[in-house]
Amino acid sequence: MKKLALSLMVVVGLAGVSALAVADELTRMKDEMKSDMGKMKSEMQGEHEKMKSDAKSAREKMKADAKAERARIKAEQQQRQADAKAEKARLKAEQEKMKADAKVQEAKMKADIKAEQAKMKGQGEAMKGEMKGVGDEVKGMGTEMKGMMGQ
Repeated sequence: MKKLALSLMVVVGLAGVSALAVADELTRMKDEMKSDMGKMKSEMQGEHEKMKSDAKSAREKMKADAKAERARIKAEQQQRQADAKAEKARLKAEQEKMKADAKVQEAKMKADIKAEQAKMKGQGEAMKGEMKGVGDEVKGMGTEMKGMMGQ
């Protein structure tokens, strides 16, 4: 703008200069102004493009960060599911072992009971034999007593 003002002052000061010289000066000033405006416009366009580029980079970074976060969360969920599945399998195996142990214990108890019953049956048979022997003895004694009394 200073150049423009100076140029006008020069033009006014040189009023005695021919109209052709004034026209040349005005054309030159017009060209300078166009040139300055073109520079300013290209600078503004450059800044605008840089801002657009920065904004796009920021959006892409945010998208990448969000995608990475989703992937991390998904991996954590899958790990928790795998851990839960492993724990469930461990508990099931433990339960199966307990069932098998209970069956073994039950079979052992049944065998012990049968052995005890067989032992008791044997003792019962022995006692029966003893009782029969005692009964026979008592009969024999009764017969002897009759015989003694009858004499």
